[in-house]
Formats: sequence, structure tokens, C-alpha cells
Amino acid sequence: MSSRIRFGTDGWRSRVDADFSADTVRRVAKAITDYLISSKPPGRGIFLGYDGRGGSKNFAGACAEVLATNGIESLIPSRPVPTPVAAFTAVKLSLQGSIMITASHNPPAYNGIKFIPHYGGPATTDITESIERMIPAEVPHCEGYGKLERKGLISVLDPVEDYLSHIQRLLSVNELKIKVTVDPMHGASSGVIDRILSRLNAEVRVVRGNIDPLFGGSIPDPVPSNLNALRSEVLGGGSALGLALDGDGDRLAAVTEKGTFLMANQLLPLIYLHMNARRSLAGDAARTVATSHLLDAVATSHGRRVIEVPVGFKYIGALLRERRVVVGGEESGGISLVTHIPEKDGIASALLVIESVVLSGESLHSIMERIYGRYGRFESARLDLRVDRLPDASLREIEAKIGDTILRKRVSGINRMDGLKVMLSDGSWLLFRRSGTENVVRVYAESSRRGDTDNLLDLGGRIVLSGLKAGH
Repeated sequence: MSSRIRFGTDGWRSRVDADFSADTVRRVAKAITDYLISSKPPGRGIFLGYDGRGGSKNFAGACAEVLATNGIESLIPSRPVPTPVAAFTAVKLSLQGSIMITASHNPPAYNGIKFIPHYGGPATTDITESIERMIPAEVPHCEGYGKLERKGLISVLDPVEDYLSHIQRLLSVNELKIKVTVDPMHGASSGVIDRILSRLNAEVRVVRGNIDPLFGGSIPDPVPSNLNALRSEVLGGGSALGLALDGDGDRLAAVTEKGTFLMANQLLPLIYLHMNARRSLAGDAARTVATSHLLDAVATSHGRRVIEVPVGFKYIGALLRERRVVVGGEESGGISLVTHIPEKDGIASALLVIESVVLSGESLHSIMERIYGRYGRFESARLDLRVDRLPDASLREIEAKIGDTILRKRVSGINRMDGLKVMLSDGSWLLFRRSGTENVVRVYAESSRRGDTDNLLDLGGRIVLSGLKAGH
């Protein structure tokens, strides 16, 4: 009996010891093939990227066999590549799109497959729904890899150099003379981010810089609890800053010279300010419903607006493609800009953070303190609650528990764009939403004081847990 495959906010992911296998990958590849044949997007051929997880290269090869058997030329790299490289390659070579085999920041037991259309950004909901409907129940027949290679339908391509040349042109300087530590977290950006920084004459120190399918026994998610090695190296080695990327290189986190962690909630407004002030790229910005409102304070002060979208970079990517915003990002670490691809890119974002430090003549810590001093502090936090099941009525039950005030603050509005976001009179907010890729309920909170944020998050967690108990 075939398993039901559903695409989440960023492709389909599952455990390799459960239902993510060569057979299920071939079924998804056949659906992508049929979608391409029926929709006839511009371009010719597909790039098949893969991360450094165990089996990823073989899964990419299985996809290539299906595509090539059906007459679609397939280009495959000889080494793992970051997701933004795969997205850029689709645009650079005018392909019909790219397929990326990755589970991004998830543990090594997971893998995934995502389709990146010809425009080089996440597939929109209508595209993924079309692909889902076309997934066959049976594994498709395909010719052997070697035979398809001899026919010229599968070939090897190294896309990294073109990608690096492109992101170097995003900068306004030719050199980044700075001491920096990078942590690829044993992921696909190993040997890529350090390569471009060395080319720009930065003094680069690398931790966890080899590709490891098991990610050194950790999870390739650049959150503070996973970045102790990076922080220690920055503090002990005298680097101006540290930068960490997730397993497929599309998410970014930073460490200041004083050891303070900066996530996308802080890096997104920093990059936006840098593009406005020093790069003359003025315009509106975009963020997801779960991302800090610090970006709003920055944009408003420049006479610009922020467009709020549901969680999922596909919504930000659409705004970038339409040139309605100059920068967009999400709290989980993904950022991109209008002069680049409409896909989140941790490597390009890292270069812009470094450039902002170099051009300002300030430390990263000082830049952030200046931002806080002018626009205010926005203390954000997130709580992930793993659940076996979530009652369909859970968000309605949560909303029913919300009165006129929360922790003595008046409720000023309810936002149901994606989950349930409760706005408070002092600008604080509390968000409840289900994950699109995991059995997780996420609770987000933000206020101007850490203690208030912690109290909001604690209350939100207790509300969710009480609702789950009531639903059993």
C-alpha cells in the first residue's frame, strides 16, 4: 500500500527509516516530471542538487533516472551543494527548475525532496498541490543511470563557481578584510562559504567544516543551543564575528565578538538597514507572521512599510519576484533580497552581514546596540511543543481562552493569517501555530522586555498543553 505524501512549507520530508526511500523519491520525481510535461515551463532540463546526508546523492540519482527516462535532461553535481546554489543554477542556466534532496536543519534520520521552479525560489502552493495530485501509487519504471548517461540525458555539472561569482557581485566592496569564524555545521556549505570569504581576503577560521552525514552527532540547526563550538572559537580566537549555516546552507545565525547570538529576528533588520543606508537599495520589506516586529520599526522610520505573510519562504519569494520588497526574511533564519534569487540564502546573507561590519567600521555588537538604541528592544522567543496529534479545533479552543487582557495587557487585535496571533496594546504579541513539516505546535512571543516575553511564552505553553489534554 503506497504512503500518502504531502508537501509542507518547504517540500516533503520524512524519516529514512520510515517512508523516505528510493521508491518514494521516484514516485515524487515522476509527479514532478508529469507536472513539467503538462505545464511546459520555460527552460530546458533540471538540476538535481543534494546535501551531505547519507543516501542523498543516490536519491538525486534516482530522480535523474525518472526525469531522463521521460526525456528531461538532468544535471547533477559531483559533490553536495547548498540549496541556494541549486536555486541559482535554475536561473543561471535557464532550466525548467531544480530538485533538491535535503532535510535542511532536521536531524540526520530525516531526508526530503523539494522542487524549485525555473524562477529560482520555493514552489508556490498551486504548484506543490499539482505535484501532490500527480504522485503515482506505484513506483515508475525507468532506465538505468549508466545507459541514460551514455545517451547524454544525465550529465555532471559543477555550479558552485558561477554561484560564488554571482554573490560576490552582490557586494559593493572587493575585499572583506576581517577575521571571521564560520560554522557550516558539517553541512553542504562546507568548502563553499569559506572559499568565497578567502577569495575576498578575509581571515577565515572554520569549525565543523567537513561534510558529515551524521553532522557530528548534532542537529544542523543554527540555534544557540547547537552553536557552543562557534561561540567558544569566536571568544577564544579573537574573531570579529562568527557565522553559522544549517545543513543545506539556506539559514543563518551569527555570534558577536562578545559572544551574543543574533538570529534572523535581528539580522533581517540589520541587513535591511545596510541595504538602505550603504547600498542605496530603498524599498519595502517583508517578514513572516512569526518574525520580530523590529523590522517594522526600522522600515517605518524610513517611510517604508512591512508586508506580513504566512510562515513559508514561498510567500516572501513571491514578493521578491514581483519586486514589491527589497528584502524579506523569516525568524527561522532565511533571508534574501531583490537583487538575488527569491530563495533564502544563508551564504549571501552572511556576506552582507560581514560587509555591514566592514563598511561601518563598528563591531557587530555595536551595530546591534545602535539599532536597539534608535528603534527599541524587541525580545523574541519560541517554544516548540511536540505532540502526537492536534485536535482540529485546537486553535479555536485557544482563542476561546483569550480574554480582554493577557498578563494585565489589553488585547488589541487577533490575527488569523497563519495560526492565531494575539496582539497586545503595548506592541507585545503571542502567536500559536502548527508546524507545516513536523508534529509540533509552536508558540512565539515578543515584547520589549525579556521577562515579559518569558511570561508570555510560559502562558502560551500552558494554554496549548491544557487544550491538548482537553482534546484527548
